[in-house]
Amino acid sequence: MEKPVLLVCGCERYRAYLEAAVKRMDRSDWDCIGCIGGQTTSFDPTTRILTLAVPDTYEALPRKVHAAISWISRERPGIPGIFKTDEDIVVSPKALAEMIRIHQTRPYWGFEVQFTRAAPIPDARIQTRFQNHQLRPSHQAAKYCFGAGYWISSAAIPTIVAAADEYANSYLEDVCTGYVMNKAKYMPVCIRVPYVEWPRTPALLSVNFDSER
Repeated sequence: MEKPVLLVCGCERYRAYLEAAVKRMDRSDWDCIGCIGGQTTSFDPTTRILTLAVPDTYEALPRKVHAAISWISRERPGIPGIFKTDEDIVVSPKALAEMIRIHQTRPYWGFEVQFTRAAPIPDARIQTRFQNHQLRPSHQAAKYCFGAGYWISSAAIPTIVAAADEYANSYLEDVCTGYVMNKAKYMPVCIRVPYVEWPRTPALLSVNFDSER
């Protein structure tokens, strides 16, 4: 049976942290792949970094996640699902692997679940994360999993792949994923796995969740 994919999102600016996260999360239970944006799409099997033909910006993060899931769907057919996380999220690989094993048939679950109404994206987030501070976009209404970590099962992956337009016109990746999944009648389930969003400091390059608890 094919193994699930652990997708770790990052960017070229923080590539060292992404490569450290891929190594930190390396485990026989899954195929760990890191992703960044770039000029063309390519996969380096040595570093296990997938470069996608998508701008490497926060504004384009929904497009990057969609492109990554679409690439995995093409290149890794038959997998039970994809767990998406970020390079600055520190979680126990052992605990996460166990939850994926137990809950891999659930279409959509994650570390944290929340409902949000459609609204403008807060200016503070635009100022701290977006490159274009003049944008004043809105986001959809959705019951969604936080982008820190969520699972999309094999049954639900085609729903994501078919939603290119939604991802191309959205600015918050996790809310967009929730919106797309909700439209397909997939509602998220909260599966508690302890995690820490770690500051991008030198310590993150060598941190291990289990040794830090």
